[in-house]
Amino acid sequence: MTIEERRRRRFSEEFRKEIVFKIESGAISVKEVSVLYFVKAENVRNWIRKYGKEPLPVQILIQKPAEINRVLELEKEAKKLKTIIGEQQIRILHLEELAKLAKERLGERFEKKTN
Repeated sequence: MTIEERRRRRFSEEFRKEIVFKIESGAISVKEVSVLYFVKAENVRNWIRKYGKEPLPVQILIQKPAEINRVLELEKEAKKLKTIIGEQQIRILHLEELAKLAKERLGERFEKKTN
């Protein structure tokens, strides 16, 4: 089948639904449909998204151990930084409250000293 013939082909909605049903029932795989009907696997996945009863399974990303370790290190660092930021925020709130109390008790004297 030539590229031009593939471009002019159209699959009916009923055909697509039938193929999706077969894929969901396990009778045929996406790759087999792709090879058998000369259609891109991504197009078959689009049919499944559109006509399927079940969502497509999430793809599993396989990484090198070094990449996994780097991600874990970054997650630990992010957690540590969030903790530090939280502690600093508490200190800031505490100091603001102290300044507010000092202003209430000392009045003008406190304002002159802080400016």
